[in-house]
Formats: sequence, C-alpha cells, structure tokens
Amino acid sequence: MKIKTDYVTNSSSTSFILIINNEFTLDNFLRNVGIESDSDFKYVFEGLYNSIHENMEPIEEYAKGYAACKDVDTFLQENFDEFITDRVNNSIKEGKKVYVGSLHSDNNDIETFFCMDSFCIDSDELYFNGEICVW
Repeated sequence: MKIKTDYVTNSSSTSFILIINNEFTLDNFLRNVGIESDSDFKYVFEGLYNSIHENMEPIEEYAKGYAACKDVDTFLQENFDEFITDRVNNSIKEGKKVYVGSLHSDNNDIETFFCMDSFCIDSDELYFNGEICVW
C-alpha cells in the first residue's frame, strides 16, 4: 500500500450550458453580465469569459463524444432536468447557438472562484447556466 505524504489537492469542476443569439465575444459577454468598460471588476469577468471560451464546445459535438450518447436529445435527457432540456431544444429550434463545457478549480484564481459557487446569467441575448455539478 502506498500512502501519499506530500501535498494533496482536491480539484473540482462545474459544468455549464451556454446559449447565445450571436457570436460569443468579450464585448457581448460583458454587456450581458452588466459590466461597464470602466468597472473595477472588468478583469474578473474578462477572466471568466476567457475560461468559458477556452472550455466550450458546440452541444452537438459534445453529445457525440459523451459516453453512449449518440445525439443531443439523449445527452440532455440523461444529464439535465426538464427545464434545461426544454430550454436547449427550443433554443436550437430558434437557431441559437448552444454550447456545453466546464470550469475547473485548478486552472486559475478567477476560474476557481466561479467554480466554487453556482450561478446563472439570463439576459435577452445570453443564457449561461453554471448551476450544474457545483462544489
């Protein structure tokens, strides 16, 4: 038996669903989360944007690579509640872009901060659900 005696870490991740009407750009993201260009918190949300952007994948591609799921409907039904499933399906029918991804607590301080709590952003142009699989 081996016993680890040095530094031990416990990392976590938070899965997310992102639905957008247009392209996912920094300017669109900051506007939809209510951050002004002169805000002292702008760098925090720029960091969140970068983490989301680096870790998001179109839901169709993600579902195909997810275990035994062969399509988006199966993936949604096996992993999300009825509200999220309906929201995603309706958004796809409306031509919106839907992405899935995750934030990780061991990447950087900003990503760790947002990974430690659940949150949801719901605006006219952007829906971000980070309430899935939280610490």
